[in-house]
Amino acid sequence: MTTPSPQRAPSVSNAEFGSASESESIYVPVLALDRQGTIQHSNEPARRVLEYPSGASIDPCFFSHVHGRNLQRVMRDLAHMVSHRKQRARWLLRLRTGNGRWRWYRAIARNHLDHSNSIIRVHLRPL
Repeated sequence: MTTPSPQRAPSVSNAEFGSASESESIYVPVLALDRQGTIQHSNEPARRVLEYPSGASIDPCFFSHVHGRNLQRVMRDLAHMVSHRKQRARWLLRLRTGNGRWRWYRAIARNHLDHSNSIIRVHLRPL
């Protein structure tokens, strides 16, 4: 009789939840933004933590989801990513959820504008 081998859990880094590889990102809530701050893609975990139903549409303007008290810093950091090639930004911010509530998130934005996909990846973690 053989012993079943234990199943491996996905290896998503906890040190900085944004450090998972491309193939592991299906487990990490990620928004993909273009140079103007338009949401080009949101994966299912991101839709879930932002409290959007699977079929519901998300306003494509990322800045419309950011609370006014956090907006200036987020816009400044993203502008620096576009114009000065800043590689990373971290925020503790409030985002509007799919049901209209404000909720706190920890976010890490990583600049991938120089890569073939030309996006800024924003990894989210609800608090």
